[in-house]
Amino acid sequence: MNNSINIVQIVNQIEKLDYNSKINLLSRLVDLLKREGKAIQPSSITSLKGLGKNVWQKIDTDLYLSEERGSWG
Repeated sequence: MNNSINIVQIVNQIEKLDYNSKINLLSRLVDLLKREGKAIQPSSITSLKGLGKNVWQKIDTDLYLSEERGSWG
């Protein structure tokens, strides 16, 4: 399904509506977006705690940082 074609068709239909119908449609779209926004819970930075820790298990972090800092200049 090509969304851009559908959006163009929808906009073409909206342009045919009278002013009050457009305002009504806009209000309904805002309500729809608000409902969808409530369903999406923002992520907390604390949910990232421990992510990727298995990557670092066998790496000497002090040595790694020393090597990285040495590559800076």
